[in-house]
Amino acid sequence: MGADLAKGGAYLEEVVAADIIVIGAPMYNFSIPSQLKAWIDRVVVAGKTFRYGANGAKACCRKTRRFSSLPPRKRLRASSPAAALEHHESYLTGVLSFIGLTDVRIVRAEGLAFGAEAKEAAMSRARENIAAMAA
Repeated sequence: MGADLAKGGAYLEEVVAADIIVIGAPMYNFSIPSQLKAWIDRVVVAGKTFRYGANGAKACCRKTRRFSSLPPRKRLRASSPAAALEHHESYLTGVLSFIGLTDVRIVRAEGLAFGAEAKEAAMSRARENIAAMAA
């Protein structure tokens, strides 16, 4: 148990010390992978990344940090009827805002399973968005 707690503490320290956090995570069944959820469970810690006060929970992380998510989507597009089932970006944005990481930027690569041409166009747009964020 001690080794497990030490590993979780190391993840937490990395988040608290970071200026920029980048997560590349696919959308599985409209949400985040279980491995990412486990990481989130390690870094959303009462008294460390948020505190309870008289008015409820308060974020403890510096709000100036940038968080970027790179979610590849094989079939779901933001404009599709199934978009209402998207719980990937909405969950990440919500939970990270909860701990004070409010400068969240999402880079999407959507429609990767719609053929080579659509995949290349999606990847090209994603690369352009990443370059713009880095500038």
